[in-house]
Amino acid sequence: MLIAHLWKIAPPPIFSSEPYPPLASQNSATVLKELKCMVCSNILKQPLELPCRQLACTSCAVERVAASTPVCPCCSEDSSLVPTEIRPAPNAVLLLLKDVLVQCVGCHRDMKAGCYDGHECTPYLTAGEEREAAALLKRAISTSPDQAGIIQLPTGGTPMTFMHVTKARHLTSAACSKTVKTRRAEMQTARSIVSGGEPSALMEEEVLTLSDEERMSLLQKAGITNIAIDSVQVLAIKVGMAIPWNGLRQLRRWLKASGVSLAGEQRMRNICRQIVGDNLKGEMALFSFPHPSGGEELRGAPLVYIPDLVQKVVDLLEENERTGRLTWHNGVIPASEVWLKIGGDKGGGSFKMNFQIVNVPAPNSVHNTCVFCCFEAGDTVTNLHIALDRYKDQVAHLQGMKWRQYTLRLFMCGDYEFITRMYGLSGASGCYPCLYCLAHHQNLVTPLSVRGPAPPRTFETISADHQHYIASGVGKKQAQHFYNCISEPIFNIPISQVCPPGLHITLGIFTKIYGLLEDECHTLDLELALHSREDAHSSFSKYSHELQRLRMLQAELEQAQKSYDLSQQIATYVSLVVGENDPVTVDFFKQCEDKMKSLKQLETDVANCTATVKKGFSIKDGPFVKELDSALQSIGVHRQQYFGGAFVGNHVHKTLKLSNIQTLCKSLVQTAQKRLPHCVAELQQRTDILVNTFCMFASCHNIYDQNFIDEAQTFALEHAIEQFMAYFRKSFPEATVPIKMHILEDHATTWANSTHVGFGLLGEQGAESIHAKFTRLGLAYTAVTDKVKHLQCILKEHLISVSPQVLAAVPPPQKKKKKI
Repeated sequence: MLIAHLWKIAPPPIFSSEPYPPLASQNSATVLKELKCMVCSNILKQPLELPCRQLACTSCAVERVAASTPVCPCCSEDSSLVPTEIRPAPNAVLLLLKDVLVQCVGCHRDMKAGCYDGHECTPYLTAGEEREAAALLKRAISTSPDQAGIIQLPTGGTPMTFMHVTKARHLTSAACSKTVKTRRAEMQTARSIVSGGEPSALMEEEVLTLSDEERMSLLQKAGITNIAIDSVQVLAIKVGMAIPWNGLRQLRRWLKASGVSLAGEQRMRNICRQIVGDNLKGEMALFSFPHPSGGEELRGAPLVYIPDLVQKVVDLLEENERTGRLTWHNGVIPASEVWLKIGGDKGGGSFKMNFQIVNVPAPNSVHNTCVFCCFEAGDTVTNLHIALDRYKDQVAHLQGMKWRQYTLRLFMCGDYEFITRMYGLSGASGCYPCLYCLAHHQNLVTPLSVRGPAPPRTFETISADHQHYIASGVGKKQAQHFYNCISEPIFNIPISQVCPPGLHITLGIFTKIYGLLEDECHTLDLELALHSREDAHSSFSKYSHELQRLRMLQAELEQAQKSYDLSQQIATYVSLVVGENDPVTVDFFKQCEDKMKSLKQLETDVANCTATVKKGFSIKDGPFVKELDSALQSIGVHRQQYFGGAFVGNHVHKTLKLSNIQTLCKSLVQTAQKRLPHCVAELQQRTDILVNTFCMFASCHNIYDQNFIDEAQTFALEHAIEQFMAYFRKSFPEATVPIKMHILEDHATTWANSTHVGFGLLGEQGAESIHAKFTRLGLAYTAVTDKVKHLQCILKEHLISVSPQVLAAVPPPQKKKKKI
């Protein structure tokens, strides 16, 4: 009956009634003390709480209760053990007991005590079983078919592989050469099995686990302490890191001390001569520069160029063919043609004329941009003729030239100002500003669907119009009568093969829309200043007052200048008619003198007012404009410090994402909620218009900025441009339509239809990126004081860097880790 009472408290165990094995070593000393049975000293199993508050296993308690004289095992022998006073162990003890770690005596696995009874134990082999298994394995290995001491035994799944490995009696460092050889063979066999047949790959991974000191020690023991870098690789390092020859000599000395040897300088110079040869000339040439007092003057400036452009193109084509880099971009370029792109750009103090072979991977990259003419002067029409007229016949020869079985087809690229100068137009400010058609600037605001396409320009019509302009003898002010063809075209490349300047179209249109957004912010700042009740003389009120005064003074100054010029002309005419001493003449000159004094006073007032505005009342000081600039910085976009705060091309691509567009435009509403709450509703509508305008332009940009455009994308581009232009004209009826917007509307789809490529492939991005490279190379050769030789060193290093054999030695760049 007493035992039944105990079973009622703690039912008999479901599994084994054996006590738990000893505790695993991971348990703490506290757990080891609290969870031991006071009778058997093992870990508690189905514990009970005795009357004295001590714990014991159920089996131990049953054994003591069943004795003739039940005695508590934890108290004195005289105290009796009353079963009815025995209670279940506290829940806290039971929870601890489930999570305590024990170790199986059979398989030596560590596990929680709560899982012990149910686990499947695979006990160790007995001594007899071990001897029997060893004999069987020994016989199987000795009779293996490959005689390599390797056997495979079936398991019902992946077979188990056994291999005989001799037990080492000595350390490898102390063993004889025969023993070391045997161990090495065994390791090679084991490595081949474990690696799945790639022992070298596994060995590389093993070496990577060693420390730097261990790897260096390993190389020294193997006699491979000297690592040699060949000539082309060293040359790639030199030009890629802009290291001059004397710097390379110092680097060679440092690396040699660490066991790295670079190829000899003479061999590298021989490779340079093979790449550049004698096809590089330099001289001081006369170029046009602005004169401080107005007009132009001729001054000497360094000019470095490749005399034989045709040979350089052929050399690069052959190098690209040898290195397997030529491609026809999945049939976009006809199989019988090789495309060549010529362009130029001014930056970093020098103008650079370049060409790119389009039939290579990443054709519009800086690594594929080969500069063939460079001079340190502005890219005026005069200077372009001085430097580039020498290439007229060569470019005409390249157009349609046969190389192997392929026909060369030339394209022109560059920013809009450059390509109009190359074709002799007066530029975007002329009455006929478009290079591609004869659209008048007053008609650009009219939709294409209303005015219709203008007659197209061709190279022949431009040349003919220029000849008529020269024959007429009129000045540039009458150039509109000859469609603004004021100078002779430099290269005979068809207008249909001049790529629209996609990068500058994007920059120009984005800047136009952003200017509307900034004007909206400025208008709100002026309104905020006028409605400010905090201070009648607040900085915004002062700014508004000074700005209005400045505009008024500028208008007065303009009228005064015209009045003075007219009076001066009349006085001069009267003096010629009636004489200088005539009273009428004297009176006229006295009026001119008075007007000159007034004009000087107005100029002084304008200068003072302008200085005041610049001092503290610029547009950027307004809260709305400041918030807009903060929104720009929050999306990682920064404007240039110079060039009127222009945007960088890559930054514009980032800004045209929908989330960033919303961030910019919503900054107006968020600022208005704090500063001008009565304007929020109206401002929300204007902000929605700006968001839609940005998004519609982004849809156009995402299509035309690609490398390749199929028919479906061309149709989508035409529809996107039509929607964007219609919405822009409707939303901003007073806004002008700049020439870049006209090119997008009238000529982007025409280009895509004729070439099936986007502005990203044949655009000006590669030429724009070359300036930073030249600046870096120029810093490496500051010790060369001669300007011509300095520019020659830069261009020579550049020509080596774009050589296909050098490019092949350049390791691929590491991918940047994404910021979390």
